[in-house]
Amino acid sequence: MSTQEHEGKEHTRTDVSKRPSGKMTVEEAGRRGGERTAQTRGHEFYQSIGRKGGEVVSKDKQHMAAIGRKGGEAVSRDRAHMALIGQKGGEARSRHFKQRQVEKKKMQEAPEKTQSVKPGEAASASDFSKLAASEQEKAG
Repeated sequence: MSTQEHEGKEHTRTDVSKRPSGKMTVEEAGRRGGERTAQTRGHEFYQSIGRKGGEVVSKDKQHMAAIGRKGGEAVSRDRAHMALIGQKGGEARSRHFKQRQVEKKKMQEAPEKTQSVKPGEAASASDFSKLAASEQEKAG
């Protein structure tokens, strides 16, 4: 290793090229440049350029559709994973369905249970919310 002074900064140079000519490969130059940028710019720099790139790419609907399709194809090759997420989705859907059934039943029973509402007056949304909350407490 040798140390060089450049514009008042000390740099460490490692001659690790595997080429017989001693010249750096493009791959090595890119890696070293990336390491150098990481040292000088820091983590925030990479976050910033990543965010900007993501914003630009997300505006291209065809590109987003293509990468979504590729991702879906890759994920669908893992049958065990697909079975697991299918099971979780089915369980969530079942819970949602049961919850909707309970809410429907409460709404059907609500006019009978809201005795505080005088004839001719409409029950407010808060009356139904309070009723639903109390019924939920009883059930759970």
